[in-house]
Amino acid sequence: MSDNPEATHERAAVQHMMRRLDGFARGLGLDEAIMRQIVEKVVGHMPVHTDEERLAEARNRLIVASA
Repeated sequence: MSDNPEATHERAAVQHMMRRLDGFARGLGLDEAIMRQIVEKVVGHMPVHTDEERLAEARNRLIVASA
């Protein structure tokens, strides 16, 4: 079964960010579904940015979502 390399890379980026942000999101009282929606949007909108830039953006969006 072949897969689009870009889609595979995007899924891997989402999973990586989910692991990195899990404790942060839980500390804000957010569940996994909300975190996944935010992370997927960030990865989709920032494809050429570094992981750290995307993580910073995701953290900002998680904070806004928790307010």
